[in-house]
Amino acid sequence: MNNQLEGNIMIYNEDETDEEEEAMVFQGEEEEEETALIGLCGEINEESLKEVTYALLTFNKGKVLVSEDDDFEDAPDIELFISSVGGTVTDMFAIYDLMQLIKKNRDIATFGYGKVASAAVPLLAGGTPGKRYIAKNTRVMLHHCSSNTGGPHPNIKANLAELKKVEEMMIQILADNSHLSMGEIYNIFSNNTDEYFSADEALEMGLVDGII
Repeated sequence: MNNQLEGNIMIYNEDETDEEEEAMVFQGEEEEEETALIGLCGEINEESLKEVTYALLTFNKGKVLVSEDDDFEDAPDIELFISSVGGTVTDMFAIYDLMQLIKKNRDIATFGYGKVASAAVPLLAGGTPGKRYIAKNTRVMLHHCSSNTGGPHPNIKANLAELKKVEEMMIQILADNSHLSMGEIYNIFSNNTDEYFSADEALEMGLVDGII
């Protein structure tokens, strides 16, 4: 088996002889035992978005909209392993939205380990309910969205308004995938500092379903 790290994404490929095979998958001894693994390790940005998109689409028969002929009944879960400091919120939105589309066809189990911070938290929480896990020593961090806004005053004003909208969208996603209300999440953000949580606290908040 040949394991490679491309950018922030771990590629698992057992067939070392097929140079054209780039699917991010660990192949079991039997074809029907195929396991779909994706590792998001590092910053969430355009590069990791491209790689995670490729992996998710590969595991979804290369498309988002499937036909009646596409059979996912016996397909194993896609397993997304996350250890990330966060990154660009809009790139996170793209990954999150694609995950929700893929989940219509097959489950996505998420596993947080090491650090799951900022924009990485909605991805951890956005897995299939009942299949979202966190390692016991993982640290979770939430904080206000930020922007390096500059330029003319009208641009600064417009960018700040957009930042507020983006943060509201992130708060909504967290509320939709946890036991927390939008108000409770906003209160966490309004402390204007990085707020850290343990695996037990993440479980209590409903961001995950179990500690491993």
